[in-house]
Amino acid sequence: MEPPSPRTICVTPVRKRSWVPASVTNAYSTKKRRVTISSAELDGELDTASAASTSRRESFGDRFIAVRPEHSIPLNITPRSRRMANVFGLTEDRVLKYGEPGTSRAKGNPYDSLRTNLTPLLAQVAKTSAVSAASNLGGRKQFLLALDGPGIPSDPFAYPLTWSQRNVVAVACGKDVYYQNLDTRAIVHLCEVDKIAYGRPRSVQWSVISPTKLALGTTLGNVQLWDVNEKKVLHSWKDEDMDSVGGMDWNNELLAVGLDNGAVNLYDDRQSDSVNRLTLHQSKVHGVKWSTDRNYLATGDQTGVVYVWDVRAGKELSNSSRMGGRMHHNAPVKVSIALAWCPWQPDLLATGSTYPDGKIRVFSVKSSSPIPQPRHILPLHASITSLHWSPHCKEILSTHGHAWNPDSLTDPTNTRPIQVKSPLTHSITVHSYPSYRRTVSVAAHIGPVGHSCLSPDGTMLFTICPTEEAMKMWKVWSIPPKPAKKENMYDRFTIR
Repeated sequence: MEPPSPRTICVTPVRKRSWVPASVTNAYSTKKRRVTISSAELDGELDTASAASTSRRESFGDRFIAVRPEHSIPLNITPRSRRMANVFGLTEDRVLKYGEPGTSRAKGNPYDSLRTNLTPLLAQVAKTSAVSAASNLGGRKQFLLALDGPGIPSDPFAYPLTWSQRNVVAVACGKDVYYQNLDTRAIVHLCEVDKIAYGRPRSVQWSVISPTKLALGTTLGNVQLWDVNEKKVLHSWKDEDMDSVGGMDWNNELLAVGLDNGAVNLYDDRQSDSVNRLTLHQSKVHGVKWSTDRNYLATGDQTGVVYVWDVRAGKELSNSSRMGGRMHHNAPVKVSIALAWCPWQPDLLATGSTYPDGKIRVFSVKSSSPIPQPRHILPLHASITSLHWSPHCKEILSTHGHAWNPDSLTDPTNTRPIQVKSPLTHSITVHSYPSYRRTVSVAAHIGPVGHSCLSPDGTMLFTICPTEEAMKMWKVWSIPPKPAKKENMYDRFTIR
């Protein structure tokens, strides 16, 4: 028998079997694992990821965290890895979630908030200063004292409340003027104004250097200087035009008085006649305010025009001493109180306005511009009735009346503001400087806050509301503690 031809012999080639792990998580297991993803799908995803990586796109990567690819191999490719991913919240392609805080996450997982957002772990709670209004007014949000004031003037440009250096509060109620010592709580009736001869009391202001002297302005242009201890009139100044008195403010012995005829009269408590008269305003002067260093005088009228007058180097205050151009608002400015000079930076002047402006503006008298431009503008869309800088910290306080919808200003048919309820309505609001972040806002009265005054130590505030016919005292700031005295060698040793 002939041997078979080599072409007809079928030889099985001998190949060495290569070991392929069936599971990534257990490379040495002999048990065959089932793969839940097909090779075709995996190849497709890899091809897609490769194509996406080669395409040009804007990178949002961090210096230490690489940009996450749009497509990646899922972690739940085996039953064991799926179980591990479920425990740590890594299913549904949620590894290293790149996004803004607050994005949707797997709920009910204790690891989720730590995995997706590290900010809460590193964030530190800002420490609130004990001097700030956030610790005083914000912590209490209640008034300390409430007093009745029947007959409080309803005129929004009246100044019926003042606080003396001896902790005595004077108030004009109807045709009477009262004052109360807040230390002893004793109430004294000072006088009753003759309505026919002088009109009604409209403004009162304590003297700074003589706390027993009180200036009283009436609606018929009469200004009286009273000695409250003796209960007698020291001087009585009468305006020729008999126009109503606006705001008043003292500079040592000099009293500046705004009038409805646009004039500003200057009186010296040692003389029986006025010493000067400023006549640049063309409308009612609602108030005046001296700077804390007594070098400047600010005046404002019904049309929103604000003038600053320079009285440095012993200059006589006159129309020629006006500084630069006028600062203009788009609404009336209650300047004597809605204007405030900064105590720790005397060149800063803050002004507030009513409808339709409703903004706080901060100017600097050191500006080289002929017409000063505001450094900061803070729109509040609410009537600003008074402003006060804190003497102890960098904060500014504002009191408010009604708030309105800013969208209504674009409608020319609206002659009156469309009032809305906002956090600033009838409130006391404190803003930080220079960020103007709202520190605290407290509803003070059920009606507009007509007027307010600061205590001599700069920590308390008295507000007055004609709607309630009441006055309230608030704790706003605290006096900072005195720094500890450093010990020196002379305190430790003495010479005998």
